[in-house]
Amino acid sequence: MKSGWRCLALGLLAMSAMACSDKNPPDATPSDGDPVQGGIVVVAGNGDLDALNPLVALDKYAQEINREMLFLPLVRYSADLDYEPALARSWKMLGDTGVVFYLRNDVRWHDGPNTTAADVLFTYEMAKNPETAFPSSEYFSNWRSATLIDSLTIQFTWIPHLDPLAGLPFMPIVPKHILDSTAPAAMRQAAFNKKPIGNGPFKFVEYRSNDRWVFDANPDFPAGLGGRPYLDRIVWRIIPDAMAQIAEVQTGNVDVILTPKSDQIKTLAADPQLTVMVKPSRQFANIGWNGKRAPLNDPNVRRALSLAIDRNAIVQTLRAGYGQLAAGPIGPYHWAYDSTVTALPYSPDSAKALLRAAGVYDRNNDGVAETPDGKQFIINLLHPAGSAINRDMAVMITSNLAQVGAKVVAQSTEAATMYGIIGSADRKFDAVLVAWESDFRINLRDIFHSSQMAGPFQMASYSNRTVDALIDSVSRVTTRDAAMPIYAELQKIIREEQPWSFLYYFPDLVVMRKRVHGAVMDIRGTLLTVGKWWVTGGATSGPAGAAGSTARSDSTAPSPAPDSAK
Repeated sequence: MKSGWRCLALGLLAMSAMACSDKNPPDATPSDGDPVQGGIVVVAGNGDLDALNPLVALDKYAQEINREMLFLPLVRYSADLDYEPALARSWKMLGDTGVVFYLRNDVRWHDGPNTTAADVLFTYEMAKNPETAFPSSEYFSNWRSATLIDSLTIQFTWIPHLDPLAGLPFMPIVPKHILDSTAPAAMRQAAFNKKPIGNGPFKFVEYRSNDRWVFDANPDFPAGLGGRPYLDRIVWRIIPDAMAQIAEVQTGNVDVILTPKSDQIKTLAADPQLTVMVKPSRQFANIGWNGKRAPLNDPNVRRALSLAIDRNAIVQTLRAGYGQLAAGPIGPYHWAYDSTVTALPYSPDSAKALLRAAGVYDRNNDGVAETPDGKQFIINLLHPAGSAINRDMAVMITSNLAQVGAKVVAQSTEAATMYGIIGSADRKFDAVLVAWESDFRINLRDIFHSSQMAGPFQMASYSNRTVDALIDSVSRVTTRDAAMPIYAELQKIIREEQPWSFLYYFPDLVVMRKRVHGAVMDIRGTLLTVGKWWVTGGATSGPAGAAGSTARSDSTAPSPAPDSAK
């Protein structure tokens, strides 16, 4: 969701950039020479895209494609994380109670009509409607009204609150004339989601399930927003197997890998045809514990499980050191991050002591602890199918927790199915291994406030009246100085109670063939400059993306991004 969260497994918080390490490669591809028009870039994704509809997309890369390629938000984040025009050519703040947006008059939907303020109003109303299940509805919890002034002008009002525009760069506008016939509750099933019509620099062309998505340059994209992209086409190939992706980029059948295996980075960086980038991100890996199930409803039990997981070994072994131990849901890239709240240590002995105090210990010396009611302490751990790093992480976590008497049964689950399970109100699971990406607006309400217990993101079914009060309080402040101590207290409580086990923050790893130029990536995203990417050496560097054709994956199994449950 945004404001926000996205769960990375389907493809599903923020002001200073996180420095990954002093060994990071550069954050931009070479751009020697003048850009040239034409060519195809083939991108390897390890899973199918969730939904190319900004109102319901949960997948990390689906959301990036939505906002950077297919649709326009009202405003964007600039390099210094201020706001800059996009669909809105300008705006006027109404003190701390509202804003008036003035739209460009030259943005057209890909099927012809102009984008107008009526589309903006429709998008806002759909996002506010709980039946739509917009994943970042918290953006607008303090917004009160929207008024059309004319076809290119719209006014919003709100109760004064912190950073009211912060969610807008992550909410692209959708076409009213196409989606107004879709009921909010049916939005997630809309045919539009697989055949989107946008207004951005690229147009949807083709979708083949678990195989590819194809996007062509929009020749009518306004010059004032960058004009027609240099590339003719971008192909998203679905290649679940990480080693297959590496083979394809090395042979030139793929130009970009978005989730390469960490342990292959050194080898790939040595290839003279490839550029490796380590991009700061807003992501973290975690285990969500289902607080509806005993003994996971006991904070001391959850804390014990966190203490028993050797997170540093996971980072070093599975991510080649690319990661930083996590203390909570607010990462070190964000102004509200409290560096005094440190990650829990790895301490199996402390974990055993906490479990015994909670009545969870091995009563019959069979190697598995029993709960106070005499049942074996068994935890079914869901993780997304098709992700080697999540599979290997589940193996390491299983081994760690066995040392303190918890028997973990890891269950590889197709990502869409898994998110249906953990997002349902009945929460029929024990634990889930996921990775999350947040936006620049912190939203702890949807994941930790008890009022959201039936919501799709309160997977921990966590309830703490003090946390509720703090979340309510921070929603009413209007300055960062006022918000900082509230967020600091929230981080302390959540660290102690561990509704989620926060494993590590991690950067994006990206591999590109050097024929691709103009790619700049930072904390805002991977596809920021996709309209200005250009290539040398023909349509593609290999036969899979030759002009007039699209690359085909050898595998049709869907898979989430590594490090995601996302």
